[in-house]
Amino acid sequence: MSWLTDIIDQHKEFETPISFIYWGALASISAVVTDKIWFDKYLYKLYPNVYIMLHADSGVKKSPPINMAKQLVKKVNNGTHIITGRSSIQGILKEMGTSYTQPGGKIINKAHAFICSAELTSSIVSDPIATTILTDLFDRQNNEGDWKSLLKMETFQLKDPIVTMFTATNEAHSSEFFTGKDVHGGYFGRTFIIYEPKTKVINSLMFPPSIVPDYNKFSEYLKEILKLSGAFHMDLPTRRFFDSWYKDFRVTIESNTDKTGTLNRFDDSVLKVAMLISLGEKPELTITKRAIEVAIDLCEGLVGNIRRTTLGKGKSQWAPEKALLIEELMRRDNHAISRQQLNRKYWMNANLDEWDAIVLSLEAAGVLKIETHGHTILYVMPDNVFKEYENHLKGKSK
Repeated sequence: MSWLTDIIDQHKEFETPISFIYWGALASISAVVTDKIWFDKYLYKLYPNVYIMLHADSGVKKSPPINMAKQLVKKVNNGTHIITGRSSIQGILKEMGTSYTQPGGKIINKAHAFICSAELTSSIVSDPIATTILTDLFDRQNNEGDWKSLLKMETFQLKDPIVTMFTATNEAHSSEFFTGKDVHGGYFGRTFIIYEPKTKVINSLMFPPSIVPDYNKFSEYLKEILKLSGAFHMDLPTRRFFDSWYKDFRVTIESNTDKTGTLNRFDDSVLKVAMLISLGEKPELTITKRAIEVAIDLCEGLVGNIRRTTLGKGKSQWAPEKALLIEELMRRDNHAISRQQLNRKYWMNANLDEWDAIVLSLEAAGVLKIETHGHTILYVMPDNVFKEYENHLKGKSK
């Protein structure tokens, strides 16, 4: 039984999906260790800070893991600025640059931040430069020493900035908040998107659970991790395993069409997650082969979540409607929908002529076929196309 498995076990009776709790635990570790530990990649130090975004419909219990992570980091009191509530990117930078004195007289002047919010789009005031700045701040290895930003109203100078972010959103909010710049400019490529379609169990909480999560206990373990500093160790067999996987992976993605940058930085993502998993299992600076294997499986699954979230955020005028129709065809057992059914179900998204133009565009791309059965016009996704999209959304295709 490790700290990670223990924290998951104590949440099993609650509705929040286990994956949300798992990633919330990893976010807590990341926010506590900040830049005290790293993995040496020789040209640069890779730090275990992460951006994690829970993506689910309203009511899928995204708030509890956010609150859990916030409580855990707050109880550790390691000097990280915990940023919650609604703020502008300027307000976040100002908070990061504010020095303060801990009990005992220790002055904290490093710009370490944990942005923690149950709804990302309501916590950061809409600003076209917000995600650009967050993208820049993510790469701690490029921001050694002083980091400067000259904005319209203020100049910010931060010392050794490092940011961990754990937020949540849903489709309605994210489609309004994120733009093509965020998809293709690197923000999404640096963010782990954890998608869940529904809650884990049904529990009204009218009766006490057998176990109530003990955040005081879990924070004590994080305080032990806080004592660690320096570079992670990885033994030779594990290095060879990672090297072999990475070479095969690079060959696999040579002709990929990923526009988010997710795959090109995939090895660093795997190592960041492996560091956090290792720390969640033992308070030691050792990356195990098992942690690498688990991290690879987790990250491969998340590629599909990136694609699911960004599907429909292209530059085409009808990109969202095309994505909507593709998802509708994939959900149906026969991968087909009639023209009448499509217009009856999605008349608010596009009118009859517009849907006809969208269908013709998808037919020209080979995504669907138009068939006539008596007086019924049917739109059918071929089995081979369905398989391609299914693998694509699972992160298993190029």
